[in-house]
Amino acid sequence: MTSQLRKHCVSVLTLCFGVLALARAARAAPLALHTQGAQIVDASGNTITLRGVNLGGWLVEEPWMQPFVTTPPKGSSFAPIKDHVSLWGTTEKRLGTAGMGRVRTAFRSAWITAADFDRMRALGLNCVRLPFLASLPDEPGGAQWLDRAIAWASARNMYVILDMHGAPGSQSDQGHTGQADVNAFFKEPVNIARAAALWARLARRYRDNPAVAGYDLLNEPTGTPNSDTLYVVQGRLYNAIRSVDTRHIVFIEDGYTGVQWMPFPAPCGWQNVAYSTHYYNFQAKSAQDQKQSSQGYVTGLEAERTRRQIPYYVGEFGLEPGGTPAVLADLLGTFEDKHLSYTSWTYKVAWTGGGRSLWALYCNAKPIIPLDPYRDSEADLIRKCAQLRTERLDEYTQMADAFRGAVRRGGSGAAAMPMPKETP
Repeated sequence: MTSQLRKHCVSVLTLCFGVLALARAARAAPLALHTQGAQIVDASGNTITLRGVNLGGWLVEEPWMQPFVTTPPKGSSFAPIKDHVSLWGTTEKRLGTAGMGRVRTAFRSAWITAADFDRMRALGLNCVRLPFLASLPDEPGGAQWLDRAIAWASARNMYVILDMHGAPGSQSDQGHTGQADVNAFFKEPVNIARAAALWARLARRYRDNPAVAGYDLLNEPTGTPNSDTLYVVQGRLYNAIRSVDTRHIVFIEDGYTGVQWMPFPAPCGWQNVAYSTHYYNFQAKSAQDQKQSSQGYVTGLEAERTRRQIPYYVGEFGLEPGGTPAVLADLLGTFEDKHLSYTSWTYKVAWTGGGRSLWALYCNAKPIIPLDPYRDSEADLIRKCAQLRTERLDEYTQMADAFRGAVRRGGSGAAAMPMPKETP
């Protein structure tokens, strides 16, 4: 072969590889989603089952599932740590605003990384639900954490559901709203107005991004005085989004008031919406209890979906106490058979004492050194954050196998698309 022919062949091969790389990148970009009758479909009309996990603990810290020291030293003026506000408030009081910011960044940078999206994609998952607090976009660079997650998902042909886990004033008295024992969201009109303005702001930011599956208006809004108020308020949030974005799905939760009492969308003027509920049975005594109650829950959802002709999405679910990987596999298989989209709670936990449970795909089998906001220096806290990286934790293999089996059972959909090797 002459040198000129060899150069020509190299050029052709280079071009071919370039075209393949572009095709792979184009294939990786997810298609925008919308609702069609009782299903979620993509821009090509393919029915899509969203299957994934919640990124719990990342942008909304929950001390029960993370290794923070929460009891203050005896005789100190510090209060117990119960939530996001008290965690970072205590840290700021000791280390100053800049020091607290550096520790929080180190924590977030360790808890979820691009490699975690690779792990989820390798399981065949095509979606994450991303809990965030209403205060996040007002932090310096706060919205960039959302941008980062969406970019990581998009590069892997995955979707993100943005979940307002904590509304202004808190939509319940629970710590997972960001601040426990407040429950002022539904009581003060200014909070509702702030939430509406924030959703309009976020919808404007992401209205052209197909990797955003949609907007989950309010996580577990159990602080509502009644179901009428719940849906009037969510209607205001829906309208705020629709003022700037008519494309994305809006996810509306029942707040444990009962899916049978959720309104029909058309009389409310709601279009391109999906209804979301959560499943937990904390009274279960055995695996059989969890199996029976979870399967009954799905039967009820299927009946309501048929009656309303609207997609239903299980935004959170867990099988503790009493559940087993076999019960999880059965439930995931039922979700797939019924084309019910789902995201489990949660992707990972890290407990001071270690241990494994159905709460998470990744956990620490052995004890780890807790992060002590009351005593640790800034350097110590940042150093300890490194042990929270998922590669330092352990996969719950049987739980991961249950997800893999569900993906195989579900077959087609976004999860069947190959993941590009060149991922940022």
